[in-house]
Order: sequence, then structure tokens, then C-alpha cells
Amino acid sequence: MSENEITSGIGLRHVRVALRDDDGAIEVPSDTAVGEAYAGLQVSGARALTIAVPDPNRVEVVGDDRIYYTWQLPPTSNPTGELRVTKVNHPVIAMLTGTKQWGSPNRRKIGWATDQQGLEPSIILWGSRQVIEADEVLSAFGQKRWETYIFLNAVATPRPPTMEYQAVGEMTYSIVANDSTVDELGVSFTDETNGFTKAAFVRVVTDGRFMLDAFVGNGTEKTFELSQTPTDDSLFDVAIDGVVKYETTHWTVSGNEITFVSAPSNGAKIIVEYEY
Repeated sequence: MSENEITSGIGLRHVRVALRDDDGAIEVPSDTAVGEAYAGLQVSGARALTIAVPDPNRVEVVGDDRIYYTWQLPPTSNPTGELRVTKVNHPVIAMLTGTKQWGSPNRRKIGWATDQQGLEPSIILWGSRQVIEADEVLSAFGQKRWETYIFLNAVATPRPPTMEYQAVGEMTYSIVANDSTVDELGVSFTDETNGFTKAAFVRVVTDGRFMLDAFVGNGTEKTFELSQTPTDDSLFDVAIDGVVKYETTHWTVSGNEITFVSAPSNGAKIIVEYEY
């Protein structure tokens, strides 16, 4: 058995969210400089991320006064979730609701229950926590790891915190997880590789903290600056326009920079997954 297959975790340490582009990967804002990483927005003050996977649709076949078979069919609803936080973040709310914050630098405003309800954009959201290696037969037993849930094609609805005597106001984000035909790198799921062709979310276990950076190429730039400095033993997954590129032939990493042998084409979507 390999490491990171059996783990036990606690809490919630880090949550980020980004808009989802038509290619199924992170949408990079148009004002992001070439070579600069975009890693979405951090949802600060995260307390809990819950996920409810619906039960299969069970249909009982009845005849001769008895049940003689039960069909187990795909569920009739999508997975849902809830993110609870103790901090109110206007930029995150604006992103999730498709609206804008406004006002002066010392008087910021955001709308609630607007006419944009029901028109929320699709997002990619991931939340991480620490776990420990729980397989007693491994030499790494008891060592710390990181577990991450990635919602690949979700919609989130913010709910404002309550104002209550002697109570910390918690804000909640109600999440619906829709199917995606691609993973967080924009790489298509296949029966051969994944055992399925659609998924709503994935679970990732890594040795270090999980990070996902997105870039857009311009046809000449070869070196791109990551948002974090990877660990020395970090494993990298790199995809350009949904096609995985391997280190030995396409790119190298030094410090917090990734350099490609050939410059990604103009408009190419570059996704880098790594640990830091």
C-alpha cells in the first residue's frame, strides 16, 4: 500500500475560491500581468466545510405481494455543501454573486438579495486541512499530511452573518456542486485513467499544503512566478490548455519560478498544482 492512502484529519485550515472559465479551469482576470500567478481569493476565517453526497435513487420492484428486486440508479440531485466562516469578505461576496462592491476607501458597500440571485457564476473552490498518515504498517505512520476537497464546478450563495448578543457572527456559503468533465487542471476525466467521465468534486492528499496557480501565456514569456514557494520535495502537475506537460521535457522549477523550454502560446491557459 502506498503512502497517503489511509489518513485521519481534523479541522479546516485554508479555503480559496476562483471563477471557473469555459475550459473548466480557473479563470484568470484580464488585468493579471503575464508571468504573474492567479490563485483566486482566500476565504478567510474558515470554520467548517461540509459536503452532502446524495444517496442513489433506489427503485423497488414489487409483485406478488413482495419486493423481489431493488434497482440502484444515479441520484436525482447534485451534491451540496456549506462553508462557514467568521469573517465577512466583500471581494469574495462580489465574486460569488456576480456583483461589485462600491463606495469610498473608508466606506465599502455590498448588496444582498439583489436581482442577480439565480445568476451566480460557476466557481472552483478548494478547502484544506491537516491529516496524519494512519496506516500502521508504513514507516511514515503518524506523519502530517494535507487533505484537500476541490469543488470543480460549483455555485455558492452567501448568507449574511447574524447580529446576536454574545455570539460570534458566522457567515455561511451554501454550495451546489455540479458535474465537471475535467479536473482542476482542465484535464478530461476518462474511464481508463479515472474510472469515470464526470465528477462534482475530488479529494487530494499531499505531503505539503496544496496550491493551484493559473497563468495565461503570451507566446514569448517562458518564466512564470508562482504565488508560493514550493517545498523542496514538492510534486508538480502542470497542464497547458488541458494537456499535462512533464518536467523532464517541458519545464523546470527554481525557487518560486517555473520556466518552460518553449514559451506557451499566446492565450494559452497554464495551470500549476504543487505543494508549499
